[in-house]
Amino acid sequence: MAVTKTPRKKPVTAAVEEEQPAPKAKAAPAKKAASKKAGASEPAPKTRAAKGKAKPEEPVVEPVSAPSESAAPLPVPAPVPEAVAAPKPVAATAPSALVEALLAAIREGRAVEFIFADGDANAPRTFEPRQLTFDALSQAWFVWGWDRRYNAERHHRVDLLAEVNAVEGVGRAAQGPYPEGTPANQIGGWLGGEPIAVKATLLKQWVFAIKQAPPAFPHFKIEEQGDGQALVSFTATDLRAIARWAMQFGDGIQVLEPTRLVDRVKQVGAVWAGRERQPAALPPKPAPRPEPAPEPRRSESRPSHESRSESRPERAPRERDREEAPKGKAGKVEIIRFDRL
Repeated sequence: MAVTKTPRKKPVTAAVEEEQPAPKAKAAPAKKAASKKAGASEPAPKTRAAKGKAKPEEPVVEPVSAPSESAAPLPVPAPVPEAVAAPKPVAATAPSALVEALLAAIREGRAVEFIFADGDANAPRTFEPRQLTFDALSQAWFVWGWDRRYNAERHHRVDLLAEVNAVEGVGRAAQGPYPEGTPANQIGGWLGGEPIAVKATLLKQWVFAIKQAPPAFPHFKIEEQGDGQALVSFTATDLRAIARWAMQFGDGIQVLEPTRLVDRVKQVGAVWAGRERQPAALPPKPAPRPEPAPEPRRSESRPSHESRSESRPERAPRERDREEAPKGKAGKVEIIRFDRL
């Protein structure tokens, strides 16, 4: 009886040893370790089999290499939402030389001369600048003040101007009289001419807005009252400018003084309400002229037929023809009877 020897399964042991993480080694010894692993992974030599019997070949177990730290699967990144394109910042319009000239005139209290780019449409004029603003909608500079050409408040767009020239003194067409030392940019409509003292009561929804806004007229004062309203008082010289300022509040203002401003607001309010203006009183009709007295009759003797014709008034031609026509007799009316069919 033949006894067979079971060979040692070196590949299995090599595989087990392979599963253990190998310590990090230097570059030079790494080659030796690699050669050892390669030798260990070689199949074991065949053993002597029993005489007359062929031993079936055993399946070769391939060593499973342990996953290294560097080969670990990376985590899947979360989906990043698409970035929304940020709106492009609007480049602020840098103040031009015209804007700087207007700002200097406002600070120094001077009037300026406007020369427009389109000289045919807009003639040169003297202007009293009071406010300089940059509008966000139109992206343009605007100056507000008193236009001496029209003697009224006006807004002008700065980029339509060609030149802004300084004016010596108060300039032309300055309304007076005005106190000595009055700034030249506050004469027309504010401090030039006969002063008009104004008093008005503002409702509470407008009090905060008035406090935050710049004063509309010189010597502008606002005094709060107990019921949330406020008493506004100021002095100006142009009734149209005062009326425009007062009517911007609609029914939120009650004008107290002067009386002519009250009448002006009432007149415009009646037109706003759709009522027609009351017609002016018609002039009285002229009295009828007295008729001349009839002349006295003369005592001269005249024929009877002449006196009768003079005494009778003239008749219309139709009436005269009717009288002269012969009168016919009244005709008889005959009645005819019809028998039934």
